[in-house]
Amino acid sequence: MRKKLILFWTLLIVSFIMQGCKNYYYLQHTPAVNNEDGNSVHNLKFANESLQFITFSDYRTNKVNEKYVFFKTKDVTHILKANIKKPYSEQFLFMYTNMSIYNNMLGFYYEGISLDEVMKDYGKKPDIDLGNGIVYSYNSGKFNVVDIYRKSEHGVVRFININNPDEKDPQNKKFHLEIKNLFFDLNKNLWDKNASDFQ
Repeated sequence: MRKKLILFWTLLIVSFIMQGCKNYYYLQHTPAVNNEDGNSVHNLKFANESLQFITFSDYRTNKVNEKYVFFKTKDVTHILKANIKKPYSEQFLFMYTNMSIYNNMLGFYYEGISLDEVMKDYGKKPDIDLGNGIVYSYNSGKFNVVDIYRKSEHGVVRFININNPDEKDPQNKKFHLEIKNLFFDLNKNLWDKNASDFQ
């Protein structure tokens, strides 16, 4: 009986420690290659799929400089649970810019879910319909968040973009311009419809 009790308490303590150590720093990216424009081309892998994604050269992966990471674990956990009912299947992305005015970006894969189900969970029309993707922009606590979903073979991928709430950026214009340039200029080939009017 005593051994069972010790084992129970040990498992309980270890589970609390593991929960406290959880973060969303995904540090297993395949190294990027530079294209002819000097931008970084990333091969993002999730489930049995992959997606080519281009970023400006100031985006960082596989390391953490907390000076440029704006969120805490609880902030991302809240964002993940606030609008979508189904839990994500896997995380495949964490990037940030090495400038405080721009973007922290995370990527999650949801297996077995459709864009229609995402829209139903949000309970409103998306801010932008990309044909094979949708965009929602909203506030979550002190953050402005831009959620970008893209249909994949067996589900959807979700790009969560989080601004720096301490940056002087009225109406999030600089942050939204970064999202527009990143997703709808550099990566315009990912979408069925143009989103050049995103603001």
